[in-house]
Amino acid sequence: MSKILLGLDIGSQTIKAVQLSRNKNKVSLLSAGYIPTPKVEANSTGRSDEQVIANAINQLAHDMKLATGDVSISLPSYKVVTQVIEVPIMNDKELESSIQWEAEEYIPLPLNKVKIDYSLISKNETSKKMKLLLVAAPISLIEKYMRIVSLSGLNPVAIETEILASIRSTINSLPTLPNILLVSIGATNTEIAIIRQQLLVFARIFPIGGNTLTRAISEELGFEFQQTEEYKKTYGIEEDKLEGKLGKIMSPFFNNLFSEIDKTMAYFREEYPKEELMTLVISGGAAKMPGLMLSATKNIGINSQISNPFINIEVDQDVLTTLNQDAPIYTTAIGLALKEI
Repeated sequence: MSKILLGLDIGSQTIKAVQLSRNKNKVSLLSAGYIPTPKVEANSTGRSDEQVIANAINQLAHDMKLATGDVSISLPSYKVVTQVIEVPIMNDKELESSIQWEAEEYIPLPLNKVKIDYSLISKNETSKKMKLLLVAAPISLIEKYMRIVSLSGLNPVAIETEILASIRSTINSLPTLPNILLVSIGATNTEIAIIRQQLLVFARIFPIGGNTLTRAISEELGFEFQQTEEYKKTYGIEEDKLEGKLGKIMSPFFNNLFSEIDKTMAYFREEYPKEELMTLVISGGAAKMPGLMLSATKNIGINSQISNPFINIEVDQDVLTTLNQDAPIYTTAIGLALKEI
């Protein structure tokens, strides 16, 4: 019997959803779509704002003609601690009792206000150390997202951070690559992650996203926000478009981003000197910006490609042609829908 799951990515600009059917090793797309996120205060605790977002999700779900209401949802990564930590080798029971103490160093909130999860990455018998992926999310944030989804009429069955879902999606579309550098450019933040042998071994958040770029262009050229968005999508950072004006305005951001990526690659070389990091995957709303992939390849010195999470998923060819135009924005939603419950 097929397992059907909806992946729901509630972003600050758009709400993306993908419903997949899994039957053994075959994964098929049932439906996909996105809708603008209602303009409410994203950090508001008001229940009326939650209902507004829930109504938008309900509209999207209705338009997609869902086969089931079971949904896996993401939490915004900038509100969640996602950290690779190193601890002495210990057994499961010892780790269970000591993880709270280990986590205290990395979590800026009282431990009774967060939900902590962790998983083993690797053990080093020589150094007697092991690496863990530590994830800590505010309980209030989890409860808020669960309320929103329940108000929309859907059944929340799983919840995780955007970056973990994006990694699952990337691994599914590029299963033969041993090491991948993933850069996800969202509306408010950019996430940099290293996937080594299909596991997350490094993650950090860069507090600038697509909206930052749009605001910078808008202020410099005097355009309205929406007009600026269209210019950004059409001309990007290509030097021969609009006399390279947009590229010049956005260059400080990308120079800083490429510098952070260089530091990330240096970390990888130091940690894994016998391995190579040869592929950069760019996902998120800004991934298809003209000139970005070429600039990334030129500045970073490794092969760069735009995320296409529909690879290795069975999709009707006519539907795929339409979806491919926006493929990178579905990376997180597909990763959520691929989650094994």
